[in-house]
Parts: sequence; structure tokens; C-alpha cells
Amino acid sequence: MAKGEAVARAKNESLLERIDAAIAEKSLLKHPFYQDWQAGKLSREALQLYAAQYYRHVEAFPGHLRVLAARTEGTLQGLIRENLAEEENPAGAHPKLWRDFAAAVGVGEDDITCCPALPGTQAVVQKFREICGDRTVAEAVAALYAYEAQVPEIATTKMDGLKKFYGVTQADGLAYFAVHEETDKLHRAAWRGWLEEHADGNDEEILATTNEALDALWGALDAVHCAPVKN
Repeated sequence: MAKGEAVARAKNESLLERIDAAIAEKSLLKHPFYQDWQAGKLSREALQLYAAQYYRHVEAFPGHLRVLAARTEGTLQGLIRENLAEEENPAGAHPKLWRDFAAAVGVGEDDITCCPALPGTQAVVQKFREICGDRTVAEAVAALYAYEAQVPEIATTKMDGLKKFYGVTQADGLAYFAVHEETDKLHRAAWRGWLEEHADGNDEEILATTNEALDALWGALDAVHCAPVKN
């Protein structure tokens, strides 16, 4: 490895340490909504509201990838398109798997399509679309890494809670989380590997965008945790 490459890699590794620290600080598993989920304290209505609202983020995510893919080329574009193909797999497209989860907790198709988006839900969709479409490529990849890096562990805890406290044991109701428990380990490694090699740009701007993405994800849970629901 040339000296210049070694210096760049060391710089990127330092940036990744800072990104990982930000993810750990704002881990979604620390959010009160997920804490209540893990403890079985969510009402059925709260879980249903979450299923209806968070679908917007799930449905929009392939579009974010498509927007970013159009701005890239080479290895990164291939990585993004592999991720997109998995999201839109005809045998189990992720939005469809989410709707199966929603159905398992009593949320029908009409409940999803007719439920107005809460501000926090809309904000996370808009933030990721803006980052993927308008920020530097390194900022967009860092934001996607910050999201997908958390998903495997979140998926595991969600499945545990659904089976233990909410009576969701059927395979189709858990499939969305079962898929993400494994595939996002690959996505996490892919985003991280690219950042290690190619995170050119202003470190402070990349970190700031990462924190914006983390705040938007936290805000989406705030929206459903704080919304009034029927008891």
C-alpha cells in the first residue's frame, strides 16, 4: 500500500470510529419505544400505529437506493444495486414483508394506506431522500450505514418481543425481521468497507449528516411513542 493510500485509510478509519460512536450514542435500541417493546409494555394499539406509520420508511427505502445509484458508478453502484435487488426481491419484496407483519398485529392494507403520516414519520422519509439525492456520496453512504448497521440487532429483539409478548409466532408475520436479521449484516459490512476505502470529503460534514440521519430515525420512533392511542 502506498504511503498516500495508508494515510487516507487511517483517516477513514478514524472517521468510522466517530460514526460508530455516534450510532452507539443514538442507538434505536435505547429509544423508549423499543425499550417498551422489549419489555412487553407496548399496547396493541401502539404496535399497530407503529406498523402503519413505519411502513412509509420501509416503502421509501428502495427509492432512496435508486436515487443514490443514479449518482454513482463502478463498485459502489454495484453494491447499491445488489442492496436494491434484495429490497425488491419478487419472492419477498420488503414492503410486502412489512405488510405481512402489520397484518399479524391487526393492521390491514386500508389502515396503512389511509393512515395520515405523522410529522416524524414524514421527516425520516424526506431526510433520507434529501441525503441520498443532494448530499455528497460519502455523506449518503454514511447515513445508510448508520441505519443498516443497527438493523440486525433490532430485528432480533423485535422478533423476540413479538413472540414472547404479542402472540406473533407465524413465519409470515416475522419474515421481515428474519430477513433483516441476516441480510443487513452483509449491508453493514458493505457500507463500512466502502467507507474505509473511499470516504473522501469533509469529515465534519460526513459526521454531521450521519447525525441528521440518526436524529430522523429517532424522531420517527418519537412520533409513534408520543402519539395518543386508544387503551
